[in-house]
Amino acid sequence: MALTKLFAEDRVLNCEVMIVGGGPAGISTWLHLQKYAPELAGHSLVIEKAVFPRDKLCAGGIGGWCTDVFEHLEIELEIPSLVVSDVEFRFGRETFNLHRPNLFRVVQRMDFDHVLAQTALNRGLKLQEGETLVDVTRENNRLIVTTSRRKYRVRILIGADGAFSAVRRKTMPPHQLCLAPTLEVFAKVNAGYESEFSEKQMVVDLTPVKEGLQGYIWHIPCLRNNTPSIIHGICDFHLHRDQPRANMKILLQRELEARKIYPEPESYHSYPIRYYSNENPISQPNTLLVGDAAGIEPAFGGGIHIALSYGELAARAIMDAFQYKNFSFTDYKKRLNSHLIGEWIAECTSLALEMYGGKRHPLDVARMLFSDRRLPRQLVSQMLVEITDKLKPR
Repeated sequence: MALTKLFAEDRVLNCEVMIVGGGPAGISTWLHLQKYAPELAGHSLVIEKAVFPRDKLCAGGIGGWCTDVFEHLEIELEIPSLVVSDVEFRFGRETFNLHRPNLFRVVQRMDFDHVLAQTALNRGLKLQEGETLVDVTRENNRLIVTTSRRKYRVRILIGADGAFSAVRRKTMPPHQLCLAPTLEVFAKVNAGYESEFSEKQMVVDLTPVKEGLQGYIWHIPCLRNNTPSIIHGICDFHLHRDQPRANMKILLQRELEARKIYPEPESYHSYPIRYYSNENPISQPNTLLVGDAAGIEPAFGGGIHIALSYGELAARAIMDAFQYKNFSFTDYKKRLNSHLIGEWIAECTSLALEMYGGKRHPLDVARMLFSDRRLPRQLVSQMLVEITDKLKPR
């Protein structure tokens, strides 16, 4: 994907909306703007520190209500993937099996992020790749954003730059870090000990909760460079900070050895998950956070569908800011908490605190969040219909 040359290099450039980060949350924000307010989208810019196609550590499970958002935004994903229709939740010898056709589509993030960005480029997105945020200062009612290339005078700055968000660091007051560490290993399928790939089944193992892990181990079948593989991983949200941390590496290593997998030390990959806390800021005047920069849910860490929904939320907040000429965003957290995605995060957080605090059985939590009585896709579909109806000219 070629770097888009937009501006002269030697002056401060005006930009109505700058989105920092070209992942699902950032691109979704622009795509929703382009759908609802195309003129405003035309005065918006995305900067991305990497160059597409770029890889990102992530299990790559596209599920939840992603399909509804793709349909709403008229996005077609013609990329290699593996369809998973079954999830087995484990807690010791107890299991809860969830079957739903096409429940998850497992992709490589390099492919997914690339095609999402290309879709936006085809619709007019101005994208600056290989450009990094350096600093943010205030000038009257705008922000001066310094990047590795130039300076911009920005009306609204969107932080879509992940768990270690530079926008958060540069613009938000000090706050408690809510980061969940993870470990992940990609391994070829060991057919003698593993059935997940052949059965197209995802495993979520909550057994280590008994040993103090405030998280779980996962085994997700995938195609890694067209090779049948399984993503093995572990995360620890550590919501109850007064409790000691479990040794994630020992727990994962023990699980891998039981499957006759002995990865080299350099095969382990680590990345953080930022989970949402109502105590932490997600906006400042002229600034909003979306996706991992704002935080996802800390029960099972669902990310991509939440990132896509943040884009819709942020787009509406941006449109209202320009309509009412109020860029304070003091109501952004209230908007999130009353939005379907905020309600989902709040419910997941409440159940996670009980589950990881020993007050609720982990499989009961899995049933409550993922059983057939929960139909988030239908709820989101209705929400999108209502939003579109409100935005139609009268």
